[in-house]
Amino acid sequence: MKRQMLTTADGPVVVSEKTLRALLAIRRGKLLPQLYGKLCLCRSNVEDMSDVLAGNSLPPWLKLICDYPEQTLPARVASATFSEAATLRAALAVGASLVLIDGPIKERAKLSFIKCEGTVSILVMAHRLGLLSAVKPMIKALEKLGHGDVLPPPEAIEALWTALEKLD
Repeated sequence: MKRQMLTTADGPVVVSEKTLRALLAIRRGKLLPQLYGKLCLCRSNVEDMSDVLAGNSLPPWLKLICDYPEQTLPARVASATFSEAATLRAALAVGASLVLIDGPIKERAKLSFIKCEGTVSILVMAHRLGLLSAVKPMIKALEKLGHGDVLPPPEAIEALWTALEKLD
């Protein structure tokens, strides 16, 4: 039996609180509309981000969507935090094409046939498209600013440096 993706090819991109917070911390939030156009953020995550979203106002490229608490989640992602679960529920309810989310939940969501990317992938794509001059300083800034939880394990970071050197 072949499993079908739970995300759709032509749906919106939904961003999680953790991913958006990390990119805003390193002042790279504007990469998101450059890469994906308009993105969606669920209501509860907006409320939780009032400390970084000036006056609770959203940038024009970020659309507020409902939380969709009635949306069921695949069993593999049942252990998601409230914020992660809200993001995944909203993504499934609106037929997202991609979910920008970080941490172990990203890998479990991928195993559940939800297309996901994380902060490091966003930075690498921006670099490959010429929107970012280097990835390494951004990774170091994330660590320094307390957002190391969006980063893969050290051995994966080392493999990333090797791959990026080959690209340059």
